[in-house]
Amino acid sequence: MSLPETILFSLAKRLYQSELGHSSEMKDALQSENAYADFRSQQSQFVLNAAAACGIRLKGKVVVDFGCFDGAITSRYADAEATHVYGIDIDKDAIAKARQHHSRDHITFLESDVKRMPLQDSSVDVILCYDVFEHVAHPADMLHECYRILRPGGQLLIGTWGWYHPFAPHLWSTMPVPWAHVFFSERTLLRTCHRVYNSPWYQPNMHDLDSDGNRKPEKFKEESISTDYLNKYLIRDFERVFRESEFDCTLRLQPFGSRYASWTKPLLRLPYIREFFTAYLWATLTRPEADHSSRLSTGVHKACAIAGTAE
Repeated sequence: MSLPETILFSLAKRLYQSELGHSSEMKDALQSENAYADFRSQQSQFVLNAAAACGIRLKGKVVVDFGCFDGAITSRYADAEATHVYGIDIDKDAIAKARQHHSRDHITFLESDVKRMPLQDSSVDVILCYDVFEHVAHPADMLHECYRILRPGGQLLIGTWGWYHPFAPHLWSTMPVPWAHVFFSERTLLRTCHRVYNSPWYQPNMHDLDSDGNRKPEKFKEESISTDYLNKYLIRDFERVFRESEFDCTLRLQPFGSRYASWTKPLLRLPYIREFFTAYLWATLTRPEADHSSRLSTGVHKACAIAGTAE
C-alpha cells in the first residue's frame, strides 16, 4: 500500500465513528429501505422551505419531481396542494416502487431517459430537482429539456452541490475524511474506500448488501469516479451553464449549519474559496414570458444573480 493510501486509511479509521461524513440520523436511515424512504420523505420539508424562500409556490400548480427515485418525496409535493405531480426518473426499478407505494389520482410516475422527458411542451409550472443535478452528465442539455416542458413564467428549482464540497464524491459511509478527493487522487481515494469496506470494523449498510443479505464483494474496484455518475461540476461550472441557458437565474449559497463552521459563512462571498465552504447550492431558474429569440432581437438579456446566502 502506498504512503498516500496509508495516510488516508489512517484518517478514515480515526474518523469512522464521527458524524463528519454520516450523521447518526443518516446511518439509521440506511439500515433498511423503509427507513430510508421515511428519511427521504422527511427531507421534503427541506425542499419545500427552499422553494418558499425562492418565491416558488406549489399550490394549484402542475409540478415535476425530476429524479424522483422511489417517490417518497414526490408524495409530499402533492400534499402541498399541487394540482398534479409528475415523478420522473431513469431508474425503472425505482419507478416501479414509486407506483407501488405512492400512486394517487393526482400523482403520475414516469420512466424517462437521459435525453427527453415524456411530457408535452409548455405543460408544467414548476420543476423541483433535489440532490440530482450533480449526477446529470450533460447539464446544459437537461436545462434545455426543462425549458421545453415549462410554461412561460414557469420555474425550475435545483438543489445541488459543487465538486469541492467536502463530501462531494458521495462516499460518506467509507470515506469520512472531508475534501479527501481534493487532497488525494481518485485512485488513492477508491483504493482506500475498498480497504475500509473490507475492514472488520466497517459496518455495512443496505447499499452494501445483495438481495440475500450478503455483503457485496466487488465494491470500489474502479480507478476513478465516472462522470456518468457524478459530473464533477464546480459551483462556477453550474453558474456558467445556468448563465448560458435560456433561463433567468438566481443562485443562493447555503453555509454549513454547524456552530463550529459558522466562521465559514463570510467565505461564501469569495469566488474561489466558496467552492470549498458552500454546504448547498439552490438555483432558481425561470422561463421568461418572452421566448429566447424575441428577447435577443429586442436587446433584453437574461441575468444570473447571486442572491446572497440561504440560511
